[in-house]
Amino acid sequence: MKEPSVLIVEDDEVAAEILQQFVHHHRPEARVEWCWNGYEALVRVQDFQPDLILLDYMMPKLDGREFIATLRTLDSCRGCHIAVISAYVDRINEKGFLDLGAQEVLSKPVNSAQIAALLDRVAAERAAI
Repeated sequence: MKEPSVLIVEDDEVAAEILQQFVHHHRPEARVEWCWNGYEALVRVQDFQPDLILLDYMMPKLDGREFIATLRTLDSCRGCHIAVISAYVDRINEKGFLDLGAQEVLSKPVNSAQIAALLDRVAAERAAI
């Protein structure tokens, strides 16, 4: 089974590093890249074509909602699994993210087990294609 490629979109370098460590702990061979804002990620996603995007909500220049809305117009990433990770999760925000096209919404702080389960789901989705 091919290891998933993961794009972390997070403006906090420490949080991004923790997410990267969680991914590599569970899937050591996974390809992981980090972008610090939504604009940078929209450029990078075209070439990297990640299986999974771990997306912060509150970021400079382009927030998570704007990123998802724009991403879903790109043919190159129609199958990307998006997991929004935010400290600002309530039912209204969660529904808004899911309506835009995110598959999951996780509350910060996330833990290694949540990321492991997410990676397993994405790997199973890819295997079924």
